[in-house]
Amino acid sequence: MLHAFFGGLTQGRLTRLPFLGFWVLLWLLVALYGTGIAFGIGVAEPLIFDGPGAARDWLAGHFGPPVLVLLGLCGLLFVLAQLNLLAKRIRDMGLPGWSVLLVIALLAAALRYTLPPGGGPLDPETHGLLLLALLLIPSGLFTRRPLPVSVDQPAADGAPMEPGATGSAPAEVPQP
Repeated sequence: MLHAFFGGLTQGRLTRLPFLGFWVLLWLLVALYGTGIAFGIGVAEPLIFDGPGAARDWLAGHFGPPVLVLLGLCGLLFVLAQLNLLAKRIRDMGLPGWSVLLVIALLAAALRYTLPPGGGPLDPETHGLLLLALLLIPSGLFTRRPLPVSVDQPAADGAPMEPGATGSAPAEVPQP
């Protein structure tokens, strides 16, 4: 599981179904992480009696910056895992993963700053469309495949080819 999230940063690939499974698993882990933080604040709230904002301040004051840095690092790990899953899926489609992901991020940022506020391209519906596109595009769609060689085509030197030959060497012609 950790290899799917953090391994194969430059060469890993994920087909459609494993991508969907790891994507759902990652979001379940993010939900559990957020629930744990909310539970910690909820437990501290009755101790202070001033509401969730005061509980958050109390936790930050008593546990200090190291805990806040640790929580931030965990959040960054979730982001890295998500980006790595996206890059692997893009690479499986036959495109360069990290560079296409960078282009998508730059395009989304440019659209976010050029469109009027309130209905930008970074809405949850847009994320759903991106996920749907990544799930519907088949593996290897953008890879360069060699052109198929016809059996009827003669080889470079004019000799007939055997079925299944690639045209690199003349075929053996049986002598009568």
